[in-house]
Amino acid sequence: MRLLLDTNALLHLAAGTLSANARTALQAAGLALISPVVPWELAIKVKAGKLTLPQPPLDYVVSLARRYQLTLSPTGLDAALLCAAADLPLIHRDPFDRVLIATAIRESLTLLTSDRTIPTYPNLATLW
Repeated sequence: MRLLLDTNALLHLAAGTLSANARTALQAAGLALISPVVPWELAIKVKAGKLTLPQPPLDYVVSLARRYQLTLSPTGLDAALLCAAADLPLIHRDPFDRVLIATAIRESLTLLTSDRTIPTYPNLATLW
């Protein structure tokens, strides 16, 4: 299985609060990716005072990637992906989640997420 972690999944991993299902899937995954939107979203939350991290957001994500053998996604944010995110049904309005959804669909990844709205998207595999 190839996984893509959303921001909340990464924060749950760091806190040791992943669901048993998510933990098992992550341990068995052949590939577990972190999208570039994850450190971006974290940086915005830190700047807005909504989140405190022990390190700057990018350093934090890189350290988690090393600790848990995750891969910082080589999949870039290109115009086609961003337009695909914009073209998704308006089930979820968070732009970061929409980019993660579009990435998972385009790259045939299972999105690891605790969000209850995201799994309602068609053609999207999710796990929690």
